[in-house]
Amino acid sequence: MRALLLWLAMCHALSAGEHRIASYSPGATRTLLDLGCSAEIVMATRWCPLPKEHPAARDADVFLPDLERLLGAKPDLVILPRMANPLWAEKCAKAGLRTLVLNPESGNAVGKDILLLGEATGRIDQAQRLAGELSMRPTKTTRTIIIIWDGVMAGPDSYLAEPLAAAGLKSALTRGSWIKFDWEIIATVKPDAVLWIQDSQTDSPITPGPGKIVEMGRIPGVRDLLCLKNKHIYQANSGSNWLPGSGLTKIKGDLGGIRAEAE
Repeated sequence: MRALLLWLAMCHALSAGEHRIASYSPGATRTLLDLGCSAEIVMATRWCPLPKEHPAARDADVFLPDLERLLGAKPDLVILPRMANPLWAEKCAKAGLRTLVLNPESGNAVGKDILLLGEATGRIDQAQRLAGELSMRPTKTTRTIIIIWDGVMAGPDSYLAEPLAAAGLKSALTRGSWIKFDWEIIATVKPDAVLWIQDSQTDSPITPGPGKIVEMGRIPGVRDLLCLKNKHIYQANSGSNWLPGSGLTKIKGDLGGIRAEAE
């Protein structure tokens, strides 16, 4: 029996390691790394979170796709982001390439993407574990938060809804995925906390945002919010953990800290 189990494990390892992957999605690349597919990535975007020494070509460009360049990397699996041009996906498929397009953005899209990538790469168990971390829901009362990133605010239909829900939080907005930043909306929805995200190549922990507290204290209507008076204003740098992929499991703990302080 032990010999049979070892043989089955070896077969699974071989089937999981025979791919040559071209990833046009930084979030998918983060998930592939967490699934253990680093050695299988042969082409990625210049924004993908690969180590500098990784041998993959960095010229995958979903906005200016080049089929000849893609075929030169000899992939057998092409991963495209949700906003990819359908004609490009069709072109890849017609060239004989197995092509996956990630799910449309929604409050549970990331978990579905992780499972999709796990199935495509033969790493279903790892994918189920990662997706399971995002599907957890604490029993405590959910608190509301506004996440502000690059001039927009994350709504209940954004991909950030999954890690927020796993941490006992939800968007204070009532609808939409991302809406334009607006002080008046923040004053109206009265969030329990506010988190400001700064674009960066590296991740940082979520920390108190004293500068943002000062800034918000100057805005009529906003300066009277209870979250500001309680100093439940936070900031963080957006490295690969904030991409729509498995890195979101790594920020769940910090988000849970916000939830605990907002009680």
